[in-house]
Amino acid sequence: TGEIVSHTLSSFARAGTGFLIAVVGGVTLGLTMARIPAVERAVEPILLMIYPVPKPAMIPLFMVWLGIGDFSKIAVIALACLLPVVVGTFNGACSIDEMLLWSARARGTSERRLLWRVVLPAALPQIAAGVRVAIPIAIIVLVSSEFISAEKGLGYLVFSYGGVGADDAMLAVVIYLAVVGYLLDRFYLAALRRLMAWHAFAH
Repeated sequence: TGEIVSHTLSSFARAGTGFLIAVVGGVTLGLTMARIPAVERAVEPILLMIYPVPKPAMIPLFMVWLGIGDFSKIAVIALACLLPVVVGTFNGACSIDEMLLWSARARGTSERRLLWRVVLPAALPQIAAGVRVAIPIAIIVLVSSEFISAEKGLGYLVFSYGGVGADDAMLAVVIYLAVVGYLLDRFYLAALRRLMAWHAFAH
């Protein structure tokens, strides 16, 4: 019937928004933690407590706090995807050879320029790994949130078909989700190879 198209667009809007917030916020927070020890000491215990908690288990809590609309779904997706991005960015920024930083400072590079021209490019491989981990997490949390409260979306389709015993249609959506997740990962890796080829060439 083609109805899966509109449900896919609804799901991608939620997942894409939460994912984008997580990437921007995660890279910013990870770099800040790596460069400012006081921020690391303040934020690290919070991240360590949140990290092992299954993120789908937090969905009902977010809905109590933020309502049952898209805002709560986007918020929990953003939180779930934020953690691997922060960890990857922080580890990448902390693993930079101190000689690179010393050399750049010796040439008069400002701290702001140092961040953009040295720290961020050197941390890019670890950031990219964290972002890749976040992609399937976004799909998992999205579908889980749409199970609980949604009138449109791929998770809603799975739940509604299962509820009326349409097992074949439900399985079709599950397979569709698997294919979408696989293709997203392939597209991301293809884009990453082009980016990292430029990175290797430029640096």
